[in-house]
Amino acid sequence: MSGRDPGKGKAVKRGEAEARARRALGGGGVLLVAGLALVGVGPSDAGMALTVLALLLLIYGIHSFGRLGPERDERARAPSP
Repeated sequence: MSGRDPGKGKAVKRGEAEARARRALGGGGVLLVAGLALVGVGPSDAGMALTVLALLLLIYGIHSFGRLGPERDERARAPSP
């Protein structure tokens, strides 16, 4: 027996994916500010690496949000003529 509720499977999956994308965007933003602050203080390899890592995390977060597709209400709406 699976631990998944058949009526809520896709909604739970989308909720988890959306939360993961939001965490990636939030974490990427914080790391980007920290990396830019380190680079702003003085040229450092640590700041450069942190900034590149943060940019990759932001790209992943944006990509994940895009892969979620439109929200349910938007898909249920009839197309305008």
